[in-house]
Amino acid sequence: MDSTLPVAVPPAYPSRRGWLIAFGILEILMGCAFLLMIVFSAFIFLGPAAASIPSHAMAPGPMSPVVLMVFAALQYGLLAAVFITAGVGSIRCKNWARIMMLVVSGLWLACGLLGTLMMVFILPAIMRQQPVHVAPGIQDAIVVGVIAFMVVLMVLLPAIFLFFYSRKSVRATCLAPKGAQVATSTDGGVAAPGLPVPLIILGVWQALGVLSVLAVLFMRVTFVFGVVLHGAAAVLVLLSQSVLSGYAAWAIFRQKLIGWQIALTLASFWTVSTLVTFVRKPDLLQLYREMGFSAPMLDTYQQFPQILSVTWVGMAVGMTALLVFLLYTRKFFPTDKPA
Repeated sequence: MDSTLPVAVPPAYPSRRGWLIAFGILEILMGCAFLLMIVFSAFIFLGPAAASIPSHAMAPGPMSPVVLMVFAALQYGLLAAVFITAGVGSIRCKNWARIMMLVVSGLWLACGLLGTLMMVFILPAIMRQQPVHVAPGIQDAIVVGVIAFMVVLMVLLPAIFLFFYSRKSVRATCLAPKGAQVATSTDGGVAAPGLPVPLIILGVWQALGVLSVLAVLFMRVTFVFGVVLHGAAAVLVLLSQSVLSGYAAWAIFRQKLIGWQIALTLASFWTVSTLVTFVRKPDLLQLYREMGFSAPMLDTYQQFPQILSVTWVGMAVGMTALLVFLLYTRKFFPTDKPA
């Protein structure tokens, strides 16, 4: 009698190569859409359509149509590069592309949730204050339509990306040679070498902070603890933020504790600064006036004061979420090694 016990066969994850190709094509199409937005922005700011914009609608100084066009081109160009690169990597079943889309969709979903909640509070009030009379039923339909569009584009779509690229079968497919069916003997699937995804998200977020110095293209002004800084002082603050964020991102990607400490210090500094500013200058409209915002922008805020209230709430929620996320990522940094 054979007493040999049957050997347990490790579970096999099905290949998701076909789905990875489909998602990759979708990402490439989204990248192409961002490239088209650059062309559209050029038409708005530099083309014939710019001639129809009243001269007083443009802020004086550095906020010229050319600068706005450059900023739009950088923004949409970066997004296009990210989605096209991730799409090509997804088609090739590369694990770095899967991680990239986890980071992008996570940030996308977080911003989308915050933006959609703000729109829920702001849009109905804006519609009620329109000078042109619109029937209540049509107003409700417009509000529902806009919010539904935002939910689909800013919440549902990134949630789908996040769900797909976080699947164990997708992870296994990306780690397998040529996207073949992968067997694994652990519940967690095949272990991916490298940095944990939360640290990648944190590092990317800090890397985006490097772009804060680009704010000087629009207006050389910022506020710290309720004090509005202009000129060289504002540039120095923004440049320091940019340099520190860049170094923090570099250190985080190398899993050095100093990077986390700098990120936490920056987040805490700006959170306290915002709270002090709110106490000293609760009138956000006055703060924007001191910062030199254009007259049309100030008129918009004055006409729809709900935007200002929701802005404060959104800033508070966003900063709180960032601090909570930072505290969560602390466990991924070693403590037995010097920073």
